[in-house]
Amino acid sequence: MTLLLISDGGLERSACLLMAEALEQQGERCITAGPPLQCHEPLATAAPQLNIEVQQLAAHPLLDQVSAIGLFLQNPKQVEHFIKTYQGLCSARGRRAATLFSGPLVPLVGDALIRDLSLRLGCDLMLVSGEHQRRQLQALTFNWPDNLGRPAVISTGFWFSKTAPCAPTQQPLLLALIQEKIPTHIGARDQLLRQLNTWAKQRPHWTVMLQRDHSWNATTGLMPSDVPLADNLVEAAPGQLLPLLGSCSACLTVSSPWSLAAMAWGRIPIIVGDYGIHDEQNTTGFFGCGAMHRLRSIPHLDAVTELPTANQSWLDGMGAEIVDGPERLIKALNAHARREEP
Repeated sequence: MTLLLISDGGLERSACLLMAEALEQQGERCITAGPPLQCHEPLATAAPQLNIEVQQLAAHPLLDQVSAIGLFLQNPKQVEHFIKTYQGLCSARGRRAATLFSGPLVPLVGDALIRDLSLRLGCDLMLVSGEHQRRQLQALTFNWPDNLGRPAVISTGFWFSKTAPCAPTQQPLLLALIQEKIPTHIGARDQLLRQLNTWAKQRPHWTVMLQRDHSWNATTGLMPSDVPLADNLVEAAPGQLLPLLGSCSACLTVSSPWSLAAMAWGRIPIIVGDYGIHDEQNTTGFFGCGAMHRLRSIPHLDAVTELPTANQSWLDGMGAEIVDGPERLIKALNAHARREEP
């Protein structure tokens, strides 16, 4: 079997490269493709084997040689557009389309999960991270009409390595994952950054590392310009996300999905609960994680070491318990191919 994995963002590319490596270890051939990344990225990620814009791929002759195509794009609407274009071209040429699979790389729940599914209905197979997502989709779509053509759904685990790239540092390190548009309340992000700076000043034996969880190209710093910075508060350079997640003592964020890596690797998680559990804050999926805390409940950084790790049952349901994701994917693709045989 030859698989083509298409990605267009840092998180997506990292996941596809990891997936390709795991699938090749199972004896399958994998080709990675996608456009070059233009901005600073939190992940150090190698280039794909084929550098090409996604919209050019649907008609590329390479697609005639593949058995299955994995679409992992930042915007699910682009998945829908690619599928329609590719399947339309295959129909016009009288060729059978390759098996198409896709899915959200991060665990979604409720309305967000259904919205995502609605944009991937043209896929043959949908991948979700955990059994919680698979069961929820099953419950939410049990009475959908057959003509919607729902893809088969399998859970394949997390999109990052099962083991941390390094051990925690001896000097305590708080890694703060700063999101691009969350928290959404006016002034809330600056308030959060000011609190991190205050904590750093109070406990100089800690390091507080500010790590964007998204691509960026601005040259300005994260902290408000009127704030005198603590000497032990540092902004991370591009490509440092995974080493920092491995080396941190604790990881703080409002709702960055990368906090799941910190949880899975045994680091202390702090999901900031000051902004509530709402879709607009992307916090609904963290209900039950056991790691939500209000900022005022943490008087200083030394108190962080007394906080619990994540609820393991919740984490397992989100994907941590799955260790055979590549095998599940290969099995599902082979099963689909058998059903499609004339």
